[in-house]
Amino acid sequence: MANFDLLYSTATMLKAIEQMPRLYTFLYDLFAQDGENVAEDTALYDYRKGAVQMAPFVVEHTGGVVMNRTGYQTNRVGFTTISPERIVTLEDIATRAFGEKVLGDRTPEQRAKELLNRDLKELTAAVQRRREWMVRQMLLTGKLEIFRYLNDGLEKETTMVLDCNFTNTYTPLTKWNQAGANILYDMETIFNLVYDGLGQVDTIVMAPDVAHAMLQNSEYMKYLDMRNVDMGEINTRYAGQGVRFLGYNHDGVKLYSYAGKFLDDDGAMKACIPAGKLIAGSSAVKPLRVPHGPITKVEGLDENAAFRTFIKKEVPFRLGDSGSDTIKTRLVSRPTVIPDNIDAWCVATVL
Repeated sequence: MANFDLLYSTATMLKAIEQMPRLYTFLYDLFAQDGENVAEDTALYDYRKGAVQMAPFVVEHTGGVVMNRTGYQTNRVGFTTISPERIVTLEDIATRAFGEKVLGDRTPEQRAKELLNRDLKELTAAVQRRREWMVRQMLLTGKLEIFRYLNDGLEKETTMVLDCNFTNTYTPLTKWNQAGANILYDMETIFNLVYDGLGQVDTIVMAPDVAHAMLQNSEYMKYLDMRNVDMGEINTRYAGQGVRFLGYNHDGVKLYSYAGKFLDDDGAMKACIPAGKLIAGSSAVKPLRVPHGPITKVEGLDENAAFRTFIKKEVPFRLGDSGSDTIKTRLVSRPTVIPDNIDAWCVATVL
């Protein structure tokens, strides 16, 4: 019994998920990096709206002139709470599992262990997809606005976690699928918008319809560098996510078409990059950080019960209900998304 309890303890499951390979998600891996794990329930963070300044001239021997830290702000941000769970019933472990031999010889306990392993993998992947959604929202809007579920998912409310006043957007005079489109000029303008905001551009990710319009523009294709690259790593990491490498623009920026989709909270399938849009930023100097807040739970029973706080990216829990003969596996994570420089990328609507 002791070994059974040890297998399903939080500490054991935590070690298991920490050893699991992380699900790679395209936008998150390109433009965001994991931040620190924070002990407090809110975190102070700095972000700025970049601006290029020159040092002033002064008359000799008269001192100096103060230069403002342009656009620098310190704010306090809260953490979201992500808490998916899976329920295992007696029926789940009493009957043959999918793929198991028809005359399977697994015991219910063995099936329970296999279900735990599968559930932890799938819950971890689901949490990472939510982080990807948070990064997507910050990139496209400069805001983190979330739906929070209450009463076991029967109700939900909208909460604004963070609004960074994102304004670094661009719309060309002529759409890229129209006659007279000047894609070369538009690319340079987008690059300069990010540069003026003290950011860098080494990567542009565009919706498939934008990529199609660009590749159909014979004038721009004269400047597209189609150097061969080894796409093996990208194809391995992002298999099935609709990532295509198109080449390099005249500034040496990598161009990608991204056809990935996700199931949104309203039940509709939506494109990760909305139709007609592109995102220009840096995958080397990532503009976003994703820190995680503390996770607190009650451990032990009756007089031995006590609160325990984990300073971790995600923590699994097992909750049993003897009355209904069910066990829940729950994975809790408390991320937020913070931009270091809100002008370090640009969102362009080119169609």
